[in-house]
Amino acid sequence: MRLLILGGHRTGLLAAARARGLFLIVADRDASAPGFGLADRRAILPTDDEPALERLAEAEHIDGVVGFGSAVAAAARIADRFGLPHAISPETAVLATSRLRQLERLREARIPQARWAVVSGVGVEPGFPCVLRPPDRKGHRLAEEAPGAAEVTVTAFLVDGAFQPLLGAGAPALVAERAAAALGIEHGLVSARLRLGVDGPRVVELRTDPGDREAELCRLLRGVDVHALALDAALGRESAAEYVRFGTADAQALA
Repeated sequence: MRLLILGGHRTGLLAAARARGLFLIVADRDASAPGFGLADRRAILPTDDEPALERLAEAEHIDGVVGFGSAVAAAARIADRFGLPHAISPETAVLATSRLRQLERLREARIPQARWAVVSGVGVEPGFPCVLRPPDRKGHRLAEEAPGAAEVTVTAFLVDGAFQPLLGAGAPALVAERAAAALGIEHGLVSARLRLGVDGPRVVELRTDPGDREAELCRLLRGVDVHALALDAALGRESAAEYVRFGTADAQALA
């Protein structure tokens, strides 16, 4: 099977896909991206150039597509365009990758969040210690509460909306589950970063592409192969975190 990977700097999933015998087409604007060393075919392309990526997908007759970071949204749209399986819809992918839209949706759903505000103008402060993101085209800047309190990460796998924590439990996992539901995530992986305080856990950010660190922790603490779960979701295979474990995933791939 042929898998298009948007982003060549996260090698954990690429190595897992290579080990399972998938044909890998990797796209990245950086010609020195380490993932190119694991690719069967390289494409030096920006992962936000969707017309070029669609032409690549069509030419390569891909069976699935995975994106990292901001390219999650492009991957979801390409999958939708070509009728390919994908864990999340293009609409949900926008919420997962657009920082401000995600924050607004979580606020609408009354999910506890770290403080944030949109500011405009030079020298305007939101009234709390913050980190300012670069201005958008309208000169507005997103101010997010500066780190200070302890943080935890909840990584989970969803099947038909059922939230199965792999890392994290208790109140943080419950808040992460509510956040995933608010963003419309019903399938695949999520990784939520939460800040702890006297008023309970508050969401800082939720992603649908857990990093290599979270994958390694899942391997060490739970024996669960997160990369296998991500690959199954990208290729439309049925999975459950209970049985996608090291050894069993490889046996299933070869069956």
